[in-house]
Amino acid sequence: MAPLLALLTLFWLADPAPVKGVPPPPGGRFEPEMTRVVSDRAKAEMNSVLAELERSVQPPEAKAEIRRRAAGLRLAVYTTPRGWDETVAFYEGAPMQLIFLKGERDILGDLREWARAAGLAVDASAEKAWAGKSGRTARWTKDDETLQVVVEDHLIDPRDGKVSETTVVLVTSLGG
Repeated sequence: MAPLLALLTLFWLADPAPVKGVPPPPGGRFEPEMTRVVSDRAKAEMNSVLAELERSVQPPEAKAEIRRRAAGLRLAVYTTPRGWDETVAFYEGAPMQLIFLKGERDILGDLREWARAAGLAVDASAEKAWAGKSGRTARWTKDDETLQVVVEDHLIDPRDGKVSETTVVLVTSLGG
């Protein structure tokens, strides 16, 4: 287990960087601080998953595959002044030609989930401002589940939980 922890530590100490093979959205900006916060949260979740994995009755080969993918975890957060429709259309066209699963999201529900994960409370004014409001989301996941691109029309800033009408793209890559 020590080599895995050393490998994961190297990843988590590395500077946030875009995910190779996934271009930024049109007019987009890579957000290193947001990426770092999201990566730190993923690190905590991954440590919990890996601890459960070690206690599980999974075959050694399955455990090794999960550890290999976890070691390759990469996240990137982008924001863009362009709208959700244009951003989704960009990824659906060249160069990636993705087909997204599109839907609506409960902004207040997502904000509450963020707050719960961050160990904070949702501000009463935010509760009032976002109650009953929905946003749009588009999600694409590669068949082998090693890459995911999510586009949302509202940003819940992972640093402070402030909600804004900013298009955000989250790219997640697992070693694959």
